[in-house]
Amino acid sequence: MLGNKDTAVLGMMVFALFLGAGNVIFPPMAGYQAGSHWLAAALGFIVTGVGLPFLTLLVVAAAGNGEALSRGLPAWAATLFWCALYLVIGPTFAMPRVVNVAYELGALPLGLPTHDATRLVFACAFGACGLWFMLRPGSLINHIGRVMTPALLLLLAAVAAGVLVAPVSPVGATGTADALTAAADGLVSGYQTMDVLGAMAFGALVAQMLALKGVTRSRDVARVTARAGLISAVLLALLYLCLFYLGATAGAAAEGAANGGQILARYVDALFGPAGSVLMAGIILLACLTTLVGVTSASAAYFARTFPTLAYPRALVVCSLATVVVANFGLDQLIRVTVPVLFLIYPPAIALVVLHALKGRLPAPAFASALTLPVATLLGLADALNAAGLLDGALLAACSRLPLFAQGLGWLLPSALALALSALLPQARRLARA
Repeated sequence: MLGNKDTAVLGMMVFALFLGAGNVIFPPMAGYQAGSHWLAAALGFIVTGVGLPFLTLLVVAAAGNGEALSRGLPAWAATLFWCALYLVIGPTFAMPRVVNVAYELGALPLGLPTHDATRLVFACAFGACGLWFMLRPGSLINHIGRVMTPALLLLLAAVAAGVLVAPVSPVGATGTADALTAAADGLVSGYQTMDVLGAMAFGALVAQMLALKGVTRSRDVARVTARAGLISAVLLALLYLCLFYLGATAGAAAEGAANGGQILARYVDALFGPAGSVLMAGIILLACLTTLVGVTSASAAYFARTFPTLAYPRALVVCSLATVVVANFGLDQLIRVTVPVLFLIYPPAIALVVLHALKGRLPAPAFASALTLPVATLLGLADALNAAGLLDGALLAACSRLPLFAQGLGWLLPSALALALSALLPQARRLARA
């Protein structure tokens, strides 16, 4: 078992892995829109944006790797699902976006010229920096948990102190009807971070890091991961509360802002003056770097396990090169393709996590998977087609009748119903035979 100090370091590493630039940028806008109901919106966001990934992290780490969740699927379906997941959260979409965010919100405010050549040089340098850390997997905990995360927390604490002590404006008027509506909006927004996919990757990475520290028994892995994950969840929840409050008190600083990144940058400038640009750049660059290192490491590890001829270091290099290339060419086109793919794989991903977590309590786990996963996948396909603009006519009208379909959650209640039926039907059959 790890000591308390090492567990705390691991918890901070997990916190930094989850803290991508999007997790810093989105809450200020949501808080601004919620206004006086910012706390209700933040709590709703935390339930799905922190609670679901935390559950996923526990399930995956206890299982050893994410692929254990799909053992009941046909081999081709499991391989297709995991390849799509790791490609989308890795080198074909999420990581190129992370590099672009680091460039636009982290590097440009420091005075770098806006030019395609500058973007290419930055992407290469940023990717090379990440690769240097990734080629030393045994020291990831030390690098991220002991160095990068404390530095990131220090910068975030400076912003949090400024927001709490001297908010830019009073809490603004609400843009939602009541606290319940704000909480519901927060629940949907937290779901739409899709951090469950990252947790499916990070759970395997945490198990790998623990194995290097000599923690290999599944019970010990689950216990350490639970403690480290709880540290991460508490830190994330506190950060989200602060960022929602920041948005709610942004006032004039948020007027005309296109996204939460602009609100955060303006707020930091108002609090700290010229030093605010440096502070903001440090937060964005560190948040992006830790996410790049964690996700790319997990993606490369999966491809190395799945394709034995592709050794882990080579897989790292390939993923890093692909990230740099996509970050400079064709990202807009890829967004149109990969966002629908995210909507397609997210429902079955959550279903896999829930089914695995309940496996010991379900009377017929195989039957539950056979009933629940097709429902989640088919309705996830409807959400994906809708996101791609390919769903119209009678099919769109029919799907629109599903509860929460407009929020991209049309799959949720039917899948929950399928899971409930899968638990009740075997028991009903047993009672009928008795």
